[in-house]
Amino acid sequence: MSLGTNISRLRAEHHLSQGDLAEALAVSRQSVSKWETDSSVPDLDKLVKLSQLFGVSLDELVTGTGPQPKAETPPQPVVVSHRMPGRKIAGTILFCMGFLAFLIPTVLGGLLTGLLLAVPFLVCGVICFLAQKRPGLWCAWAVYLLAYIICYYGTGLSWTYIFFTFSWEHLGTPVYTIAAWIQVLVTLALLIGTVRSFRTFSFPIVRRNGIILALVWSCFLVNRLSMSPIAHLILELDGSVVSNGSLMALVSIAQGIVSMILLAVALTLSVRMFAAWRASRR
Repeated sequence: MSLGTNISRLRAEHHLSQGDLAEALAVSRQSVSKWETDSSVPDLDKLVKLSQLFGVSLDELVTGTGPQPKAETPPQPVVVSHRMPGRKIAGTILFCMGFLAFLIPTVLGGLLTGLLLAVPFLVCGVICFLAQKRPGLWCAWAVYLLAYIICYYGTGLSWTYIFFTFSWEHLGTPVYTIAAWIQVLVTLALLIGTVRSFRTFSFPIVRRNGIILALVWSCFLVNRLSMSPIAHLILELDGSVVSNGSLMALVSIAQGIVSMILLAVALTLSVRMFAAWRASRR
């Protein structure tokens, strides 16, 4: 008897639908369907949760052999909590806050201000509903990138102002330098948090993974090195100074966001590959 058949049989014995089982395991219903048709195999942690949920051993779950329940003691129905997950509760609260953040400034006469205040709440609300794992991390990245776009497009703030730390008089005010240092520190904190959150992610040293890591780092370097040539190309285009400046700002924002994403992925994969190398050396 296959693993998928066993999962389907045990689920039916405990009077659970595929949706109930998916909710109990924090996976999608499609994942449960693939397990039962043997299109995919659950991870080890999911197998352990399945054995605990059905009250059977891993051997009986995988092979279908093992002690069977007695006829006079039919399996007790498993009580599956239908409470809304915490991330969805947080998403609902964020949607409500986003609605209020949009409504109040709009009524007071500031539509643009209302939109700017509501977007972070709405984006984080969508993330909480869609992301089953690490919604807090993705919300932090989303808020950071939105703040980066607003600051860069609205004030021209860039992390490169940290190079004016000891000569901020060229900028006219130390506020830009302080804000640039805050941006750098927040970026480092998010990168460290991202790498730590994937500390259980396995990325062994094999040829395929090496190629993937090299491609990610190459894309990051190409994106960073192409910023200056693209900026010069935009300035040489025929058009008004305002239109060229707006286009360059949008392109710079897009390249900055892509760079941060590629850097986060590259650092995470590099750390996990280094951890796999250290484990293989022991």
